[in-house]
Amino acid sequence: MRYRVGTWILALTLSLAVVPVGACAPVEGEEDEVKDAEWHYKMGKGYFENHRIHLAIRELRKALEMDPKMAEAHFILGFIYSGRKKYERSIDHYKKAINLKSNFHSARNNLGSVYLDLNRWKKAAKVFETLLESPTYPTPELAHNNLGWAHYNLDNYSKALKHLEMAVFLKPRMCLAYNNLGLTHQAIGHQSKARKQYRSAIRKCPDNYAEPHFNLAKMLQDRGDMAKAQKHFKRCVELKPETNLGERCRQYLRVRR
Repeated sequence: MRYRVGTWILALTLSLAVVPVGACAPVEGEEDEVKDAEWHYKMGKGYFENHRIHLAIRELRKALEMDPKMAEAHFILGFIYSGRKKYERSIDHYKKAINLKSNFHSARNNLGSVYLDLNRWKKAAKVFETLLESPTYPTPELAHNNLGWAHYNLDNYSKALKHLEMAVFLKPRMCLAYNNLGLTHQAIGHQSKARKQYRSAIRKCPDNYAEPHFNLAKMLQDRGDMAKAQKHFKRCVELKPETNLGERCRQYLRVRR
């Protein structure tokens, strides 16, 4: 994926605290149920951290039955369902988390990422624009990269460049954003700028990022520079030998032997 890979995804924070239930103290008869909901939430969070996902789902659902206002329980379930590619369920839980806690930046970021997974570019753009409007959002470079990727897919290339350039300005070692800049410049027809951005991505992430090698190799091949193209196709295979991208690079090498 070109919008969130490795360290660039805003993943689940495993040190989540239990959120107080509502703004007011519970009335008589509700306090025990609140405590039970918190207990089930803690159990669910613990199971999630230990990769016992089916038990985590059971406990988190129980917590929400007792207290539907537990934003963090919705968040973890959103994360789980996204990982299982049950995107509509994931969206529902992320939206509930955000409605309960408007400054829940992780939930909003992950909601936008689900929309990107589903190619719902306009909805994704709206989510990331909202994130960037918040002065307390701690990682704006992620939102700028994701918003730039959404605009790239909407063919809004000037907006894509604006946000991707801001992403690398805020985080100069964000190789993913450099790769996305390369794709955007290539789409516009700025071939030399595209190659430069792919090389920046390779230079900044030399040991774990294959896609800019693939993109640069294809450009070099189109120019007739077969030796350099093969070098980058080979490096792509070395970095991601068991992936679809690695296989694509391998196929280019086979065709041109």
